[in-house]
Amino acid sequence: MPHTPARRVAASTPLRLLCLFSSLGLAPLASANDGGFAAANPPEGKGGGEYVHRELYEHLTESQRRDVWDNIHRNLRTLEQEGRLAPPNSLANATLAWPLRANGITDPGYHGISNFVDHNASYTGFIRDYNCGVRSYDTSSGYNHMGVDIYTWPFSWQKMNNNQVQVIAGAPGTIAYRSDGNYDRNCAFNSGNWNAVYVRHADGSIAWYGHLKNGSVTTKAVGAAVAQGEYLGVVGSSGNSTGPHLHLEVYDSTGRLNDPFQGACNSLNPNSWWQAQRPYYDSAINKLTTGGAPAVFPSCPNVETSNEKTAFRYGEPVYFTAYFRDQLNTQQGQYRIIRPNGTVFSTWTHNSPAAHYSSSWWYWYWTSFAPTGPSGTWRFEVTFNGQTHVKTFTMSP
Repeated sequence: MPHTPARRVAASTPLRLLCLFSSLGLAPLASANDGGFAAANPPEGKGGGEYVHRELYEHLTESQRRDVWDNIHRNLRTLEQEGRLAPPNSLANATLAWPLRANGITDPGYHGISNFVDHNASYTGFIRDYNCGVRSYDTSSGYNHMGVDIYTWPFSWQKMNNNQVQVIAGAPGTIAYRSDGNYDRNCAFNSGNWNAVYVRHADGSIAWYGHLKNGSVTTKAVGAAVAQGEYLGVVGSSGNSTGPHLHLEVYDSTGRLNDPFQGACNSLNPNSWWQAQRPYYDSAINKLTTGGAPAVFPSCPNVETSNEKTAFRYGEPVYFTAYFRDQLNTQQGQYRIIRPNGTVFSTWTHNSPAAHYSSSWWYWYWTSFAPTGPSGTWRFEVTFNGQTHVKTFTMSP
């Protein structure tokens, strides 16, 4: 996930949380990354850090990959022979919409990207993504990452358990192959099969959607049509995986790997596959929370504890947390807590201590918040990268 080789995550720790400040006790209020407090009532402490979801393994073994292609080609030949599949139309030009959508959650965001396609054929440690950065990986076996890894954030296991992030078809097409029934709470390379859907588009290109949750794969059969945006499954961690994420691979009509992102170092194809390509750093706030304690991120595959809470009594502890994706240290977050009457209780600014975090979380807290009120609905506001998001909470005697 890091943008510089010095910060690459070791293979022995594919999933970890880097806590830059203590989550217990008080922490200093002043640091190079806090812009200070422009009102009374500064927080008593802070915490958080970078959350790292890192894939460092081949998503499929070579034999598994051959089996996938054998099944795809066999199914396509059968469908063509039965007259259920038209020959590829070179003028169809498949383009992809975003392949994920939220289901039953209203947070402003739900994902991060850990890896793009690796365009440097050398190995090990020779990385080049489509934007000439190093947000990818390779392995000593000669595997160069072949797709895009989009993981859910924050609380990915919660989201998986509650089916809150769905995988959808980026383009219309025909189901060429599907697999389900495989274990979906994996945390490492184990040579297990994944749950996946493979969609063949009208121009003959094929999109692979992998690591889906067991039992969530669409019930549509091989040969069935799917529309753009149609449900395919739920983000899971089946197969060779270190946490819930979607691995997306795209191939042109000749079976040649493509990179859906267009950029100066994309050596595979000249054009973007996206209908609206997102920026390389898709910086945003994914979630704001108030709570009675910091969130807990246990080891994979244990479910996180968010410790969210929105109703407090005078003098109770309150933790104010912001969860980011693609946070850059050049982007300053502006924080405010506003009383029910519209006056400002506290305001401060904050910058990330590192050049880039694919996902990060930061919290500030009071062990005794507003011991005399006032009662009513308060607002926790954060402005970041031109967008303001609000979390409301209540205080009462």
